[in-house]
Amino acid sequence: MSEEASAPTVVRSAGVRAEPWSNGGGVTRELLCAEDGAWRVSMADIDRDGPFSAFPGRERLLTVVAGQVLALVVDGVDHVVEPRRPFAFAGGAEVGASLPDGPVRALNVMVDPAAVSPFVTVLELGRGSTLPLADDQAALILQGRARAGGADAAAYDLVVGPTEVSGRCTLAIVTLQRS
Repeated sequence: MSEEASAPTVVRSAGVRAEPWSNGGGVTRELLCAEDGAWRVSMADIDRDGPFSAFPGRERLLTVVAGQVLALVVDGVDHVVEPRRPFAFAGGAEVGASLPDGPVRALNVMVDPAAVSPFVTVLELGRGSTLPLADDQAALILQGRARAGGADAAAYDLVVGPTEVSGRCTLAIVTLQRS
């Protein structure tokens, strides 16, 4: 991941420009992407009901990381996306979103399925624990504080592997396995 993206060890989400959605329903911060376009990791703030943009030929893996539930209708089928439970769907699907309990923030991993398989795992690190991140992994800090590669990281910062993460925190680990 780090070789292609040539990103720093810690991507500070507060320093990433928020790009508004074309439908006005939210904003997206692109945290990391592959130079060859095979994958993208972003964070979206969704603050009103409305459609998602279609990305034909892509697969999406969405994880609500703040707020309550996100109700989605994907190609006519209702789904309730609960916090910290990854939900996969086709990027070209027709998707409508509603916010029954208010705005949410979502980690969004979008990939070319011919090149990459995405995985997201949410876990907690306890005091004194260390988690190694491989070169195809990154960790979004959801709560608490972490230390990685000599740098401190706080909520919504993305730590890019290879490195080790330590600290008392909750993380969403993104793995982008090349096909």
